[in-house]
Amino acid sequence: MSEFRLMPRLDNHGVRRLISLPDLLRTGSISERMEAAGTSVSYASSGGSRADAADLKVLQEQIVALAKRFGFPNEGRAAGRASFDAECAQWLVEAPIISGGEALRDDVWAFVACCIAPEVVLWRFEDGHADRFHGGLRNTFQRLWLRARSLDRGAGAPQRWQLVEALSEDAVVQIVERPSIGADPTLACAIAEAWLATAARIGASRMEDVTRRAVRRIRIDNEITCLASLGEPELVRRLEAFFDKAAL
Repeated sequence: MSEFRLMPRLDNHGVRRLISLPDLLRTGSISERMEAAGTSVSYASSGGSRADAADLKVLQEQIVALAKRFGFPNEGRAAGRASFDAECAQWLVEAPIISGGEALRDDVWAFVACCIAPEVVLWRFEDGHADRFHGGLRNTFQRLWLRARSLDRGAGAPQRWQLVEALSEDAVVQIVERPSIGADPTLACAIAEAWLATAARIGASRMEDVTRRAVRRIRIDNEITCLASLGEPELVRRLEAFFDKAAL
């Protein structure tokens, strides 16, 4: 495989077309799904070499193998699906085939959800909501890539993925899916660290309401002060203060 691959892209019309064919999503092959999508599948005209059928098959096999560790294709348990999310998030960030600008595109993730591993989408989210296939914050795989990118402590850090593994789903949504926070990994990681410290002190069971109150105040403060521009000691102190007040 060359260093950089251009992934296929799937537009919204193609997503809607494939969602209307549930049997194809569950049992079809990658090529059959791409054929059904027709001209809705496209590639960038330059910037690398196109991912070929072998590349896409390897990507599919790796995602499916990971899902099988947590109960796919059987029903599985909620805890298993949450563990899948954490493991898959880490893997997607490090997967060489989806990298660079390709990983920032909604239509690339729409292709992954609809053509590469839709059966995993339907296992992870049994209701099969369209948002889990369309590109964006709710896409089954894009949401995981975004959380790992935002909560990565860095390749050389001890317990590199602890934040991805430890934060609750609600906390991840509050931090990663807020563009003013999640788009800045420095700020997102710092808030997640404050969440982790607060949860250790007061118990994770109390954190849902505390997190929502704290993040609301942090977002307001970030409009006035660019929090990510603060030095680390000041940023930590400020964020911990927000969580402390929210926990009262």
